[in-house]
Amino acid sequence: METQIDRFWVLALVSKCKAFSSRDPIFLLLSLFFAWLAIALCCWVYPGGPAWGKYWLRRGICSKAKMIPGPKGFPVIGSMNLMVNLAHHKLSAAAKTFKAKRLMAFSMGETRVIITCNPDVAKDILNSSVFADRPVKESAYQLMFNRAIGFAPYGVYWRTLRRIAATHLFCPKQISSTESQRFDIASQMVSVIACQGGDSFRVRDILKKASLNNMMCSVFGRKYDIGTSNNEIEELRGLVDEGYDLLGKLNWSDHLPWLANLDLQKIRFRCSNLVPKVNRFVNRIIREHREDQSGQRRNDFVDVLLSLLGPDKLSDHDMVAVLWAAYIPSLSFLGN
Repeated sequence: METQIDRFWVLALVSKCKAFSSRDPIFLLLSLFFAWLAIALCCWVYPGGPAWGKYWLRRGICSKAKMIPGPKGFPVIGSMNLMVNLAHHKLSAAAKTFKAKRLMAFSMGETRVIITCNPDVAKDILNSSVFADRPVKESAYQLMFNRAIGFAPYGVYWRTLRRIAATHLFCPKQISSTESQRFDIASQMVSVIACQGGDSFRVRDILKKASLNNMMCSVFGRKYDIGTSNNEIEELRGLVDEGYDLLGKLNWSDHLPWLANLDLQKIRFRCSNLVPKVNRFVNRIIREHREDQSGQRRNDFVDVLLSLLGPDKLSDHDMVAVLWAAYIPSLSFLGN
């Protein structure tokens, strides 16, 4: 909305000029460009950069509200450079530079951002429903994460997901039921490492396989040995790696809406290719659980979600999103 108002203001300004009726397209374009540039520079001079400049201009220059310190960054794009490569180090250094002891403001294109290194302030933010919603990245929305607890908007649906997670998925009973599974995977890890002998190996690769197998069992009820290869687990590994890469990539379109239709980073294209594969994979497992006539429950997340009744019952589309979102973090802490 802010961007549209700015554009209308520029058009209104140019329409007052005689050049508008002179049918000189070059002069008109130059007028539009310089008017836009003047607005961008006016917004950029405020602490926090261009996005915060728009906010303060809209509230009025005479506003008595105290401005939050922070870097201006660059005109238009703000401080998007802070979010590339070890962002937490750069943000910490910027907070020290600007003496932002409680809060620091900066701009990522047209997105206003606030960070804090103060534990008391962080506690207040995390416990406040005002901050419950988070901006949904394009990749998160395309990958169905807007229907999972991490990105779903605060409201009845989000509270339902939270109740399901607390009561069924991550309750003490569910965690204790997978204790033997974790012991078994830990034993497999020891055996795999012992078999390496004096050969060099990467511990991260073994941890990654163990994490993948643990989540495969907890979420989908599938059990595999760490030392063996399987087409299904390799397929899922590829889906998870691609999904995690898309979620972690800094998407310019999220913060510069006028670039969205160009899809310069091919994120929308990659998401559109990944989602059908995820749907096929997860829906196949859900269908297998429904068709299982053995009468034995595996106590995995799929069985738990299928057993829900009444207001807690989820549609297949929502189940795919919840299961997919439950699986992605399994490898996130290990990276690639």
